[in-house]
Amino acid sequence: MYLKSIHILIFFLVVNSAVAQEDSVSLKKPFIDATDLRIVIRGKKKMKNETGVPEQGKLMAFAAPLIGSNPTLGFFYGLGGTGAMYLGNPETTNVSSANASVMYTTNKQLITSIKGTIMTPNNGWEMLVDLRYSDYVENTYGLGSDYSQPINDSWTIGGIETTGNTGGQPLEFKQVKFYYTALKEISKKIYVGLGYNLDWHYDIKDLSLDLEAENPVYTSHYAYSLKYGFDPTESFSSALTANFLLDSRDHTVNAYSGTYLHASYRLNPKFLGNENDYQQIYLEARYFKPLSILRARHILGFWGIGQFNLDGHAPYMHLPSSANDTRNRIGRGYVAGRFRGNAWVTGEAEWRFPLTKSGLLGGVVFGNATTVSREEITIGEETIEKLNLFEAVRPAGGFGLRVLLNRTGRLNLGLDMAWGDNGAKGFYFVVGETF
Repeated sequence: MYLKSIHILIFFLVVNSAVAQEDSVSLKKPFIDATDLRIVIRGKKKMKNETGVPEQGKLMAFAAPLIGSNPTLGFFYGLGGTGAMYLGNPETTNVSSANASVMYTTNKQLITSIKGTIMTPNNGWEMLVDLRYSDYVENTYGLGSDYSQPINDSWTIGGIETTGNTGGQPLEFKQVKFYYTALKEISKKIYVGLGYNLDWHYDIKDLSLDLEAENPVYTSHYAYSLKYGFDPTESFSSALTANFLLDSRDHTVNAYSGTYLHASYRLNPKFLGNENDYQQIYLEARYFKPLSILRARHILGFWGIGQFNLDGHAPYMHLPSSANDTRNRIGRGYVAGRFRGNAWVTGEAEWRFPLTKSGLLGGVVFGNATTVSREEITIGEETIEKLNLFEAVRPAGGFGLRVLLNRTGRLNLGLDMAWGDNGAKGFYFVVGETF
């Protein structure tokens, strides 16, 4: 049933990998000639011994206050840092990188995270890590992508009528996330491996829920949880994963060329603590194409993610939902979790280009589209039939500025503005590329 989605996500694999490899060799050198923010601040004389040529074992690190906003977090402030290092010969080994941050937001959210990609010498192993603890408030908007914010009508899920409101239904919770995947190279740039995924939301408070009112107020989260027998105060998912990865990118932080394709089958059995058995598949594809070998930093990037329930029912908070990537960045213009259902697909395209000859400043222009399926629901007195993928597509787009922080690690500071349907918009402040 999801063949159409899968075909879209793997479309970019038809590109000849040999061309991508040839381009990556040609494009490494021009970046060394760029001027980064360190050179601007300290001056070229003090940085004369810093050639920009990658060195094995040399730590490239950057730390800075985090100040900004996006539609999910509101205004945020905190401290973030990123580090990168070549664990093997840079000619044969991609860079390993990690990001760590602590943030507090005006929405009273505390977010701590460590995320990284580790590449062993000669790219023999690729390991993916995502650790997170959050004290969080998140709006949810029911199921499907056919109704955009605000939600003004009630929904009936499993015979329980939810209450209409003028916006999202806020959930307050604490979250623990632990994802670890170890992949072994079995052929050039092709990896297979196993992993473990833990998603745990606890102390969930459904802030719009009021069962004691004269006219009880029900929410989509509460109705869904009761329908499928989940505890509305806790969501727990523990999964074993089987993974396939094709990674021909010339750089893991800021790719100029290459393909990234990750397919993950997730088994959530009862013996690992799940309330019921269910299965999901997660697909992610990225493709980077240089527009000119002579003009190094003119890049087209494509990014697609799909997540699908294959069997059984996931807790409401663990259903496939928008911006459900490792960094919650795909689908700029909408809040994370804005669209939720049995299956989710988002596609994004971005043009990256230099604004200055030195390479210090760059720009991006991007567009994306999201679609989510759902089961049959009732809104008001009207029954709405089952929604399939691609029947309701939500577009968004925007532009952004890039400031080169470290030329050796290709590390940029990003500032993006994005707009979506019905007045949805957001400002994004990121260290590193969006994808």
